[in-house]
Amino acid sequence: MPNMIDVVKDWPARKKAVALSVIVASIALVVLAFSWSQKEEYQVLFANLSEADSGQIALKLKEMKIPYRAEAGGIYVPTSKVYDARLQLASQGLPQGGGIGFEIFDKTSFGTTEFVQKLNYKRALQGELARTIMAMGPVEQCRVHLAIPEKSLFVREGEENRATSSVLVKLRQGRSLTVNQVEGVVHLVASSVEGLDSKDVTVVDTRGNILSRPSGDLVGMSASQFEFQSSFTHDLETRIASILEPVVGKGKVRAKVSAEIDMSRVETTEEKFDPESQVVRSEQKQTEKSSTVGASGVPGVTSNLPGKKAVASNPAQGSSEKQSQTVNYEITKVISRTVNAPGAVKKITAAVLVDGTYVAQQGSKEMKYVPRKEEEIRRYEELVKETIGFTQDRGDQVKVVNMPFDVAREEELPPAKTDYVAMAAPAARYAAPLLAVILLSLFVLRPLAQSLSAAGGGGGAAYRGTISPSAGELAGQMAAAQQKELPVKEQVTEWARKNPQDAANIIKGWIR
Repeated sequence: MPNMIDVVKDWPARKKAVALSVIVASIALVVLAFSWSQKEEYQVLFANLSEADSGQIALKLKEMKIPYRAEAGGIYVPTSKVYDARLQLASQGLPQGGGIGFEIFDKTSFGTTEFVQKLNYKRALQGELARTIMAMGPVEQCRVHLAIPEKSLFVREGEENRATSSVLVKLRQGRSLTVNQVEGVVHLVASSVEGLDSKDVTVVDTRGNILSRPSGDLVGMSASQFEFQSSFTHDLETRIASILEPVVGKGKVRAKVSAEIDMSRVETTEEKFDPESQVVRSEQKQTEKSSTVGASGVPGVTSNLPGKKAVASNPAQGSSEKQSQTVNYEITKVISRTVNAPGAVKKITAAVLVDGTYVAQQGSKEMKYVPRKEEEIRRYEELVKETIGFTQDRGDQVKVVNMPFDVAREEELPPAKTDYVAMAAPAARYAAPLLAVILLSLFVLRPLAQSLSAAGGGGGAAYRGTISPSAGELAGQMAAAQQKELPVKEQVTEWARKNPQDAANIIKGWIR
């Protein structure tokens, strides 16, 4: 080591500066690699925030002494503190979302005009409605717009302006609103605004699709009934595809089903009598007899006068008899009450398109289309009939057609590529410092150490591994020169002048 220090001292200033720069750069590289591997990653805390929510969240994070980064995509915090920060902010009601709510009236000034008060109330009502709608699972963001006309005493009959509203919703990835949920949003908004009718509320998604329908019947069918019919036909289409695709191949079946469904509710009451089945319910009999016998004088004053001859009356004769009988019979009676629930299928029509087969042609990359046999089409038709519950009496129809899908064939999506870079990123954070140390040792420190050892070894032992066999002569000559007490520089210069080829070999060895 003292010999190496002496050699370094004899180096020129430029060489010392280069060596020092290399050492400093290597150390800096190692420190940088270790610091990068230990650097904590940041993760999104909240995204798509309003300016008011961003400012309040940033203020709370400063109070909680949590580092953060505010970027266009949202607010980022260290990964280890994401969930803790969300819980703490949620306990404080952040983020509020949906714009400004009724907290706009927390700070009021006496100089506020009536117009500003009405405008603030409208903004607060819109914000509160948006927050309420965002509480639904499928809704990620929401904006509510209210058009409330000014009340006036000078309004002509039939010209009264009605309040209207529009709701814009941004749905979460892969989620959708059902008909009942859309109707719930419509009635929620209509019930929150005075004078607003549900038919004047429109719900639209961010793709421009109108989600709301009129509250009344739509072509004789309510929204819930329309949804039931759509889901019924979609279920039949799915059944047809699932039964045929294992036979003809994936993506080679297209099915469309149309169904007529009776949505009326029918209640029937029927009363039946059975004349063959009768029993005596009640019986009533009545008998009456009467008779008259003997004679009697004529009653009155004439028969009692003196000198008058009594006139005898005829004897009374007669008899009467009366009988009556009443029998009441009960006939068997059946009363039935039948209620037919809506949803009875009146008719089903199914159209199924089946692709054929394709055979490779010799000497060509194009595939030749081969239609399916009539027997196969008939078997497919029977399968479809069994799947949809085909009934001839109600007029069901099923048609299976074999046609090529070349024109409208959907391109197969390429298989998803594995992101090896993303998978290797966590391991690279820890492997990079180790790799930096290894590279630094192999390509910087080791050559530097070999250079110093070669320069300070003194004698043939330092050169034996790097020069040709004539290096033995170099060692002998240098040993002889040392006996003459010549300086080392002069010894090497004298030897190189006498042995130019060996000197060139030594330099080549150092370069290697």
